Amino acid sequence: MILHALPNLLSTVRLLLAGLFPFCPAQEWIWLVLAAGASDFLDGWIARRWHLESWQGGLLDAVADKLFVLSVLVTFVLAGKFSPWWVPGLLARDLTVAMIALYAFCRREWASFRKMEASVSGKLATAGQFLFFATVVLAPASIPSVFAVAVLFSFLAAFDYSRRFVLALRQRAAERAMPQPE
Repeated sequence: MILHALPNLLSTVRLLLAGLFPFCPAQEWIWLVLAAGASDFLDGWIARRWHLESWQGGLLDAVADKLFVLSVLVTFVLAGKFSPWWVPGLLARDLTVAMIALYAFCRREWASFRKMEASVSGKLATAGQFLFFATVVLAPASIPSVFAVAVLFSFLAAFDYSRRFVLALRQRAAERAMPQPE
């Protein structure tokens, strides 16, 4: 029974880390980033490995990811680690997915949005964000080059999710246009 709840428990831990991050001393940041990265990897791996995936669990995972990322970015910007102008590039994928979700909700196309599963490009964007966070804490001289890689991954994922959503919309439209058997 514990195994069944473990993926959602790990996502909940990431939510707690998001709330804790701004209040921790800078010397603790790397441990929080590593713990959040590990919980992100493990919750998905456990859910897939033991077939514990659910749409609600995926949503909890996504919300935990986004809140942790926002918490870290705001904390780093306020600490003067990098310019606030860097944030939109790092969040290109996240902003795109949020706009897709808003569009899907407003147009009653939620089913098309729900069909979009995590992708390799999305995982690369998340890995790029976590690598960037670790670089900010451990290797500030490397921030510009790791930033460029993280932004590249974020834009690739934004393009990929946009493309997949358009394809899902087209597929749903084609399914609706097909004559129904009597």
